[in-house]
Amino acid sequence: MKSQRGVVCVLGMVAMLADFRPLAAADTDPAAKLAEQRGCLRCHDPARPRFGPSFLAIADRYRSNCDAESRLIDWLGTGGLGHWGNEYEMSGQDHLGASDTLTLVRWILRQ
Repeated sequence: MKSQRGVVCVLGMVAMLADFRPLAAADTDPAAKLAEQRGCLRCHDPARPRFGPSFLAIADRYRSNCDAESRLIDWLGTGGLGHWGNEYEMSGQDHLGASDTLTLVRWILRQ
């Protein structure tokens, strides 16, 4: 009985730490913190699709594209439909400044 309780406790702690992973990443990576502050994480998750594609999926699709940075900067500013089929539509993120946009795009492409 005692060992079962210990296993349950350890599993609970692991689950709790797994839930806090994005927050911990935001604490150590200024760009991740910026993504959180600017509201990117409301629709995007670093690893899994949410309302929009994951940052990892975006990076996988565009990382090898020579004009990926400028394309993503443009799309981030204007938004649009059709970059990921008709499944996702993003509104323009014109509240971001040029510096924040560049930081976020470079961070996304590093995923």
